Amino acid sequence: MIVHIQCFGQLRTLTKVAIVDIDVPDKSTISEALTFFVKIYGEEMEKLLLKEGKIRTFYSIQVDRKNVEFEDLDNFSLVENQTISIVPFIAGG
Repeated sequence: MIVHIQCFGQLRTLTKVAIVDIDVPDKSTISEALTFFVKIYGEEMEKLLLKEGKIRTFYSIQVDRKNVEFEDLDNFSLVENQTISIVPFIAGG
């Protein structure tokens, strides 16, 4: 099934597009889809997105614009055409 990965910031610089379509097995979890995504873009994407195999905590993960808690990434089963957004937290003041 096809899911969409929406990228911002440095991730978009690496992908060169705002949304990447990836083909994942039916009922894949968010974590599984992001693993496929990292494999497509290789080591540089892995360094940006992961730390010790887990999503870095300075990203917010959303599915169809709804926030998903980090502890739910391994349990949230995706369906065809859902969009996973990887949103970096913005610091400032």
